[in-house]
Amino acid sequence: GGIVAALIVVFFIWQHYKYKVANETIATTLANKTDSLYKITYDSIHFDAISGTAYLKNIHILPDTDRVNKTSFADQPYWMLDIKVASLLVTGVKTDKALLGSQLVGDSLMIENPVVTIYILKKLKKETNINVEAKDMYHEILGNLNLIKVNQVFINNINVSSVAYQTKKKDFDLANGNIQLREVLIDSSHNSDTTRTLFSKQSDATIATFTTYNNNRPELKMKDIVFQGENDFLSFDNITVYSQDEKSADSTKLLSASKLHFEGLDADEFVKKKNILIKKISCEDITLFGQPLQNLSSSKGGKSEDQDTTGFKHVYSIRMNHLIFPKVTLISENSNKYSLGNISIKINNVEADQLVKVQKYPIDYSKEVEVSCSSISLDSKDGFYKVGFRDIVLNSLQEELRIGACDMQPLLGERQFATKAHFQKDRYDLSVSGIALQGINMKDLINKKLIAKQLSIQNLSAKIYRDLKKPLKEENKIGKYPSQLISKINFPLNIVKAVISNAFVQYKEREKKSDSTGIVKFSNSVIKIDNITNVDEQIKKNNLMKISFKSNALGSIPMRGNFNFRLGDPAGHFAVDANIAGFDGQVLNNVSIPMALIKVNSGKINSIDFDFKGDNHGAGGHMVMKYEDLKVDVLGRDKKTDEVEKKGLKSLVANILVRNDNPRNGKLHEVTPHYDRDGNKSFFNLVWKTLFTGLKETVGIP
Repeated sequence: GGIVAALIVVFFIWQHYKYKVANETIATTLANKTDSLYKITYDSIHFDAISGTAYLKNIHILPDTDRVNKTSFADQPYWMLDIKVASLLVTGVKTDKALLGSQLVGDSLMIENPVVTIYILKKLKKETNINVEAKDMYHEILGNLNLIKVNQVFINNINVSSVAYQTKKKDFDLANGNIQLREVLIDSSHNSDTTRTLFSKQSDATIATFTTYNNNRPELKMKDIVFQGENDFLSFDNITVYSQDEKSADSTKLLSASKLHFEGLDADEFVKKKNILIKKISCEDITLFGQPLQNLSSSKGGKSEDQDTTGFKHVYSIRMNHLIFPKVTLISENSNKYSLGNISIKINNVEADQLVKVQKYPIDYSKEVEVSCSSISLDSKDGFYKVGFRDIVLNSLQEELRIGACDMQPLLGERQFATKAHFQKDRYDLSVSGIALQGINMKDLINKKLIAKQLSIQNLSAKIYRDLKKPLKEENKIGKYPSQLISKINFPLNIVKAVISNAFVQYKEREKKSDSTGIVKFSNSVIKIDNITNVDEQIKKNNLMKISFKSNALGSIPMRGNFNFRLGDPAGHFAVDANIAGFDGQVLNNVSIPMALIKVNSGKINSIDFDFKGDNHGAGGHMVMKYEDLKVDVLGRDKKTDEVEKKGLKSLVANILVRNDNPRNGKLHEVTPHYDRDGNKSFFNLVWKTLFTGLKETVGIP
């Protein structure tokens, strides 16, 4: 009876003093002593030794800033924590070991409404082991505890803010987070356990919002974050990136994305070794604002060095297998001038030793980048044309840019176009399909350089119309030969070879004298061009751009020839030679009647060969046209009837003067025509006028 009475007295004494003992033990256990960086306060504590349940309310773990300020920078930790917790509940705790201050072992730990402030004292370095830093921190906070083992940890409604300790500038904010950790173990022997991340076997989390800052302005904002440790999965329902314009006090939206998923995320590599390893990234929808590629550049050879080698972006290395973005929308300030169809981006095998390098030079550190766009449409500045591109695909690994089709369509009909132009102006109707630039470097494109081994075009159709009844505008076209126009392109251009497999070119001219339309057609044309460049180094090696062609003129006249242009030559020196095979002379009536008021009644053209050289001011050379039985009529417009009719006297004189055959009497007539260029007219006008001069001299028409 006495023993029982004594036990009852001891029990009541223990119930009365246990909280005092616990308070003293916790104060010692949590290292509330002068050499610690942290102190702890709380409003109340309750625990049941029998059930192993402990409950603390309004806990505050705060750093000793006075001691930090007196510590040398080298000895300071990377960060300090200020933690406030509304309540903490531990179940299944081994009370005796906890009170002895050596171990905290329990079934579950539930932390409600924690508010954490992280003070960044110095930037992280690559060699820093975060697990070691975290363990050192828990020793600082929990003193002599050498073991923490909890089956499950629940952290409900956590809010975290990170600020620079010295400047007080914001680093990031995390709001309304919920975290679940399973099999948490912290001791001296499990620090290198690769099966654990932040000391837990398994972790899951949801976060309402996460925001990073640059100079206290939002830089990145993420919403509805879900992390599933077991599945190595991380997702963001919405992401917004803001640009940081130093001239403006406000952040402007740069990027918005939804349904961003990370699959195969290696959390252990991320936390312990600061390596971002991801198998696949996909995003359902991305919208880019402003000019996202304006400041994008490529380093020289991918070996540029960055001055700052600390901080998150600079410390973390990165390796990602696949990135898939099927829908990317571009909203530009100039969006009223052009429209874009759906943009799709695929990236494979991204790898770099610093994250910031990928951010600055993404192409350099990616094995393959493919960007495609379904369509691009824009109106020309002069309001005459609508230009469109379809099915554009650029692939860095294949070094190829493919364009399904390109069109330049006039917005007005032929007569309406000429009326709006007021002066003589070529009206173009262009259609090109099957375009491929091969051996192209995507980094060069980003750096505003067009360097390629070959340009291939499967089909080209060019229809040109000019109304000669309109007045000729005084416009000096000296210096606008094809070679000279290439030199004026304001970006480096170097295409080794270009091939157009099937070209159709039609030139239609409304004549002033005949008031009718003449049409010149070149069909089934094959055009090859070598050395298209304005790069000085390449021009020094080879200053000739060569164009060779085969075609059927007027639908039935086979011809072939070559143009040679001297690149980088302000004087515009060039050479052209051609061979035109035999044809019936009456085929020329489609051109000669409306354009020259001459009708070919009979004759066979056996061949035409010419070789001209020229410059900015004229062209001339050697020409031979072989023909037989050529007879012509000279036409004119009757002033009373306004009808085009045969001029009998002029036709008689013309046929007397015309050489009906060449060669005649065994003698071949060769000519050396020359034509002085009209500076208001084009290069092709000069070639045609020189050829036409040679034709008249050969035939004998004055």
